[in-house]
Amino acid sequence: MRGFRRCAWICCGLMGVAGFLASCGPISYPKDRLTQSVVRICKEEYGLEVKAQFVETTLGAMVSIPGLVDELRRRTSGSAPEIPPVFVEGRHSEQGFDFRVFTRGQFVRVREREVPDEGRPPEEPSEPIRKLQKVSTAMMRVCLSTDAPVEFYRLIARDPGPESLDVILSGHILDSKRVQFYSISVGELQGRHEISVRRHPEEVGRQTVAGFLRDLRRRPLPQLLSRYTAPSKRFGELLPMVMGAALVLKGQEEDLLDEEWPARQIKRDVVLVNVPLKGIGEPGALLFTVHLPENEGFLLAIDRWDAPALPQEYQYLGPPERWEEFFYLEPVSLPDFLTEQIAKRVMTEFKPVGSESNKVPEGKLATADEVTHALAGAAAYVFGSYDFKDFQEIKVVDALKGTRWVISASDLSLYQRRNPPELKPIQ
Repeated sequence: MRGFRRCAWICCGLMGVAGFLASCGPISYPKDRLTQSVVRICKEEYGLEVKAQFVETTLGAMVSIPGLVDELRRRTSGSAPEIPPVFVEGRHSEQGFDFRVFTRGQFVRVREREVPDEGRPPEEPSEPIRKLQKVSTAMMRVCLSTDAPVEFYRLIARDPGPESLDVILSGHILDSKRVQFYSISVGELQGRHEISVRRHPEEVGRQTVAGFLRDLRRRPLPQLLSRYTAPSKRFGELLPMVMGAALVLKGQEEDLLDEEWPARQIKRDVVLVNVPLKGIGEPGALLFTVHLPENEGFLLAIDRWDAPALPQEYQYLGPPERWEEFFYLEPVSLPDFLTEQIAKRVMTEFKPVGSESNKVPEGKLATADEVTHALAGAAAYVFGSYDFKDFQEIKVVDALKGTRWVISASDLSLYQRRNPPELKPIQ
């Protein structure tokens, strides 16, 4: 969605300015007060309530911004999103990086990266965008003037609207420093910035549990298990938990549906939902563990607890009535960050061919081989930018034809040349 990319452009520009102002003096935000500093700046200077965490080398913040999604949509009204002809997904392993390339239709290579809003006067930021900018500024001020080992930042902007969407902005502190010293442009910073959209994990968890309770008496048991059992579980593992929940609820499960259940994300794709049973005159609660692959919810476990505290496994989370005070922060790892950046760069280097105004001369169409060359060049550039050498090779697979290429770490830099060497697939 183009609006989200423009939003990233606005924030990236502001982060560079904030970084310049914040880094021109002594350490202002000691590591033992890192997160408190972000919260204090947002509250005292901007009147915004935020939550902040520091995990490994990632500083994260969450802020509620009503109307953010509608604002981003407004900025893209009238422009239909274009389906990319090249899709790349990658993963990091001990030996290196594995990329899978999917292509569709005819496409050509774009020699110059598109700059959002080029040639147009900048639009006055709306209130939701201003709030996003203010939290971004606070984070950059703290990141660039602290003795804490901060390498990455991650801002979760939560729109509490009916769609329950999060806009997530992530980036590397080194890039913000490079902008302030004019080592890279703001446009290049945008290319290195990550932006994604997801449904609120906690809300997906609640909706999954609500659906399960509604279906508990309506669906035959095989259908119920088929719909709600997580892919990593067997029906036989969840069956006794479902039967136990049915015995506790005694057909009164719909009496619990009007409550706002405490929910807390504990892993990237796992959410706990606590359903108190006082509404049906029972002590304690049912604790649902929900798996969230691709924004869909499935059940991993259903536990009954009636003691004053949670089961031992989850007591570190504190009482459920206080779960809303916290948020889950997935720390950014450098290999994963580089993988995503390489994939994004390759996907934006190609555009589809189809309309009468978008035809190209015969022989100018791009091929899977050219996509692989582009990927090798992008990888060489990205790894060099972050001085990353902890890999032996990269592998590329054409997902449709099964063709495979392997490029050693020692040869990768050759593909940044104007005339790179020939890439020969592995038989």
